Amino acid sequence: MPFVTDGGAREVAMMLVAYPWLILLAAGWVVGSVFVGAVGGATRGVQGFFVWTLAALMFSPLLAMLGLIGVLLGDLVREIEIKAIHGPDELPLPPPPPPSARRGSGRFAHLAGDDE
Repeated sequence: MPFVTDGGAREVAMMLVAYPWLILLAAGWVVGSVFVGAVGGATRGVQGFFVWTLAALMFSPLLAMLGLIGVLLGDLVREIEIKAIHGPDELPLPPPPPPSARRGSGRFAHLAGDDE
């Protein structure tokens, strides 16, 4: 295989033109990885975006997407199991925020309508 550093830039360019499916495969791999990262980021936050994008780039976007679907289904099953055990009416409510958290303070408090 010719290398660009050996003066084989012309040969490398010709190889890329001769094998357009290779370019399409690489582009699809990257686009698929970004898609998997976007789904992982939407469900797991910024760290999830980077973790799932890296996993898709290293292995395969399809394999990473199957893993992500498995994780999301596991979350869904766990949520259904919790509601099935406790019932929706028996789930404890989250505690109310402290009074200091409700009152706006700081630089942008006037935007929240807390002009005192």
